[in-house]
Amino acid sequence: MLRCSFLAKTLASVSVLLAPHVAMAGSLSDPVIETPVETIATDWRPFWEGAYIGGTLGYNFSGGDRIGVTQTSGGQFNLGEYENSGWAGSLRAGYRWQLDRWVFGPEIAIEGGQVEDTFTSAGYSGTTTLNHAMSLRLKAGYVWPVLNSIVYGTVGVSRAEFDYSVMGAGSSGPLAINQTYATNGYILGVGIEQPLTKRLSITGEYEFMNYGKDTLSDGLGNTTIATPLFHSVKVGLNLRF
Repeated sequence: MLRCSFLAKTLASVSVLLAPHVAMAGSLSDPVIETPVETIATDWRPFWEGAYIGGTLGYNFSGGDRIGVTQTSGGQFNLGEYENSGWAGSLRAGYRWQLDRWVFGPEIAIEGGQVEDTFTSAGYSGTTTLNHAMSLRLKAGYVWPVLNSIVYGTVGVSRAEFDYSVMGAGSSGPLAINQTYATNGYILGVGIEQPLTKRLSITGEYEFMNYGKDTLSDGLGNTTIATPLFHSVKVGLNLRF
């Protein structure tokens, strides 16, 4: 009997000690502690939007310009073709707007280099050289989300200055065409621009430039039609503000 009484008292004491803890664990009146949510400021300004300056280095090639001569008498003959080619560089500045993943804006550039060709044929010779050009382009493209690069197209206009000569005294008679002239043309192209840092990016471009037809003459009444055009590949750097 003594042992049963002792066991009963011990169990009763343990029950009294555990009761408050059990009640506290299941209490609906316990205060709820909320973890504070940290607010991080986000810059919602589009990555590509804003002004930029930059430069390019490229190579112009396949400048097919047929050298056809019309004489005072009305006779015509062909002396070959100018294949203008050579290195060219440019300085450029522009501005872009960004709507979602679409990017577009104007760009102005000053271009020059060593784009030229010479010929010698049947007692005649000559040269043609691109001295410099000023161009205005509109570029529009789409931001590729994987690398945040822009794939874009280009359309533009250009005004260029050329030196052009066809001279000699071959079997078809004397020629003395030697002019510096300025002409207008159009530009079509495609390109890609990849960011290197938050402000600096690298570009790769292909362009086709066509400067139409211009009639040049000498004091003897002979004429030729200059038709300069180029294909061009370029790499460049842009610095955004």
